[in-house]
Amino acid sequence: MRGGPPATVLAGRLAMFSAMRYPNYRLYWFGQFPSVLAWNMQHVAMAWLVFHLTNSPAMLGISGLAQTVPNIAISMVAGAMADRWDRKRLLIITQSSTALIYLALGVLASAEAAHVGIVLVLAFTLGCVRAFDSPSRQALLPMIVPREVIPTAVPLGDLIWQGSRLVGPATAGLLIALVGIGHTFYVGCAGFLVAAVMFSRIKMNDADAKRATAGLWRNVLDGMGFIRSNELISALIWLTYFNSVFGMAYVVMLPVFARDILHVGPMGFGFLETAGGLGSIAGSFFIAAVAQARWKGQRIILGAAVFGLLIVAFAASTSYLLSLGILFLMGLANQMYMTTINTTLQLNLPNEFRGRVMGVWGLGWSLTPLGGTFAGAIAEVASVPIALAIGGILVALMALLLGALAPRVRHLE
Repeated sequence: MRGGPPATVLAGRLAMFSAMRYPNYRLYWFGQFPSVLAWNMQHVAMAWLVFHLTNSPAMLGISGLAQTVPNIAISMVAGAMADRWDRKRLLIITQSSTALIYLALGVLASAEAAHVGIVLVLAFTLGCVRAFDSPSRQALLPMIVPREVIPTAVPLGDLIWQGSRLVGPATAGLLIALVGIGHTFYVGCAGFLVAAVMFSRIKMNDADAKRATAGLWRNVLDGMGFIRSNELISALIWLTYFNSVFGMAYVVMLPVFARDILHVGPMGFGFLETAGGLGSIAGSFFIAAVAQARWKGQRIILGAAVFGLLIVAFAASTSYLLSLGILFLMGLANQMYMTTINTTLQLNLPNEFRGRVMGVWGLGWSLTPLGGTFAGAIAEVASVPIALAIGGILVALMALLLGALAPRVRHLE
């Protein structure tokens, strides 16, 4: 049951906040905030704990893989489960399970009983849980707001991710310094428990919603077949993957630019990260403000092409101030077309396939380390700026190619 008044589009500046008129969406939005903040804190806390235990940079990479591999490996199965089960209940289970894992990490760290083997097992378990979290979270959204409100609901939700990306790591670092690594995990645990309570208060009746039937593996194969047969959906997913592998590699290479090219050190590196994050937040506000505008296909193609060209410009820059400005614009352009892709998927997916497709789409964010590996390999034989420039050119060319060969994307209203 979708709470709140009948759907209308508010006039003027408040139109971008129209989704907040619905009590279910407010519970969903405010529930996401502590959850996403805790996720972003976890990356710093986990890395600090592993490095404290091992003093090994290699183990940092392994701990990251321990979370990424299961997320990639079981994403389609997790999406199928989101299409078969009660999505609200599944989301509550993922929040509660993650809270328990954080609690275990906190207890081990506080008691100084943590061992790298145990931590890696818990990291792997986190990756498994997150594989179920993403499709259930994404697939729940269209069931709690009317269809016409989705174009504003998606970018408002993205604001949480982008804002937490800015403050989450800093919050974790501050807590580690003030109260220790164990209590930092306790704070993250509390965040997920709060999220579980907020999500449990969402009132909905999806008894009449179409759900996947047949066997689980049949559901997985049907989901893959649906993606392959739908030109619009498959094109948007491939563009997302291409962006994550070749476009977002700059995130991995940013420390090299800060230290060796722009010569601004760790503080300057932090400001470079912040510039991109602020651009992403601005992009979310922009998309929310023009949510009802037409020409979404052109927005996707143009945004991706501009993002690619901005990567080339950043790779060529040796000015710190100019690089800050370019990173801001990169964040804005990237958010502009990625949020539009997310909205388009939500508006065009049948409910019975939503979990599987959104699970596959969400995999794109797990592919960024792969792009960093490619960029690093190219940088070894050429240079980091050349590696990023090649990626930017490929992203821009992919956008133009998609515009030429995928008329359903090009003519998307």
